[in-house]
Amino acid sequence: MRFQSVTDKRGAACGWVLAISVVFWGLSASCVGEPAETLTGEQRVSHVLDRLALGASLGGVEGVDEAGWEAWVRGQLEPGGIENGACDAYVQEHFPSLMMTMDQVWAAYDPPYENDPPTREEIDRRDRLRYELSQELVGSVIYRAVFSERRFEEVMAEFWRNHFNVDHNKDEVRFLAAHYEQTVIRRHQFGKFSDMLLASARHPAMLIYLDNDVSQKPLTDREKRMLVRYEGRKYQPRSVSALGRQRGLNENYARELMELHTLGVANENRKGGYSQRDVTELARLLTGWTAGRPRGETVGYGFRFRKEVHDDNRKRVLGMSFDGRAGEAGGVRFIHALGEHEQTARFISLKLCRYLVNDDPPGELVDEVAEVFEQTGGDLTKVYEAILFSDAFMDPVNYRAKFRTPFEFVVASLRVTGAKVTGFGGTREALRKMGQPVYGCVDPTGYDDAAEAWLDPGVLVYRWDFALRLTRGAVPGVRVPGAFWGGLPKGDPAGLKRALAEGLLAEGVGGEGWDGLDRALGEKPEAKRAAGLMLGSPMFQEQ
Repeated sequence: MRFQSVTDKRGAACGWVLAISVVFWGLSASCVGEPAETLTGEQRVSHVLDRLALGASLGGVEGVDEAGWEAWVRGQLEPGGIENGACDAYVQEHFPSLMMTMDQVWAAYDPPYENDPPTREEIDRRDRLRYELSQELVGSVIYRAVFSERRFEEVMAEFWRNHFNVDHNKDEVRFLAAHYEQTVIRRHQFGKFSDMLLASARHPAMLIYLDNDVSQKPLTDREKRMLVRYEGRKYQPRSVSALGRQRGLNENYARELMELHTLGVANENRKGGYSQRDVTELARLLTGWTAGRPRGETVGYGFRFRKEVHDDNRKRVLGMSFDGRAGEAGGVRFIHALGEHEQTARFISLKLCRYLVNDDPPGELVDEVAEVFEQTGGDLTKVYEAILFSDAFMDPVNYRAKFRTPFEFVVASLRVTGAKVTGFGGTREALRKMGQPVYGCVDPTGYDDAAEAWLDPGVLVYRWDFALRLTRGAVPGVRVPGAFWGGLPKGDPAGLKRALAEGLLAEGVGGEGWDGLDRALGEKPEAKRAAGLMLGSPMFQEQ
């Protein structure tokens, strides 16, 4: 098994994971030695499909070997040129909210009550619609990841929705997250990073999730004295009442904009670092960036700049000065500069190299990619290209060196078995149990894709359970088709193992860890149980 390549820099994690395997499967195997000097042709194909396509599909390698992996990757870097009609048609039919404006979503999924007070039926109907809305978004993410022909687009969508994380369970975000997925993540993930950064900064889902929608200029000493003067009085001037409703400055978004979205963790001793003063000044710069509709209107919901609550005093953030008169334009100018900052280039390049190459990527690779980021002004397609065509990407040390996240594991399992998916309740619940519900990460960090985040026995149990339920047809809304089982040999245990291993495991029979898995399968394996054990095995968790 290749768990050492995932965890060799984390102490005893390798032996620990194998011990968990022994507890649940009766396996006894050991981590193995050094990788080969070069990857074989089959290994290159497997590596590309695992890292850039969320796993191989049933019965094929999707043209990677025929076209050559380099040509296949170049095609995937231009997703607009890939025919994807069947997937797009399914999404439009089954997940209509993704095609709607924010106003249309509010009208369709949060209709006004006709009675005052509302009837029980009206309340139940609205609750049902809200639930359907959130499940449409989750279902669309899973469906596209499994069935889209634009494989790398789905891989990167998963990266960016974690980088620019919002939780659809918070307040009104449930009505906005589908629009956010379409117009922030998918629209910009092959464009300029600074454009995606600004799109996220101006989207109501992000503004509400990180509380910038309620961030307003601090009250002056004079305004505070006015509030005290009129406190408790029956009559208050309208201007004083308005002051009383102000909540003041909120620094949540300003902090995460620099710490999570661009520069990385603050370190004033590091080039490109920032201070708490920078966070406060940026929060002041972004006061008035909120969401809503034009006053008196029932349509037109979206980003709004409220000048009356914007702090129009002078500010200085990361060495940039703002005189206070520019209003919204000052924030836009800073965000564009932040998106092209040298430290942002380094931070984003490091995260992408970790995601696509190795949890601990070579420093030289990160340097090279960061240079491309800077030279191209954050052109993400060029940045991806620099990673995927680097020597490091195909270096044998990085082959099967990452550990699948729950999302990657579920998608890869459905793809490799050719599963027919008619509903998403079973997969949604499985991901929840595994600790990675789609658009359900409470923390603004998003989900980590490093191995150590997921090597937990309490969570791994749910992977094994999902694998066994999938192959025996017990996952609601999912069925492994007869075509998967039809070609398996009958009455030939060794042939059955070999056929399943060749179809499900990148290394097939004889791969690293096969001896332990072979013992777990037994001398006379039953096909569905054997397939489930293979999907749940450490050999399938690696990528």
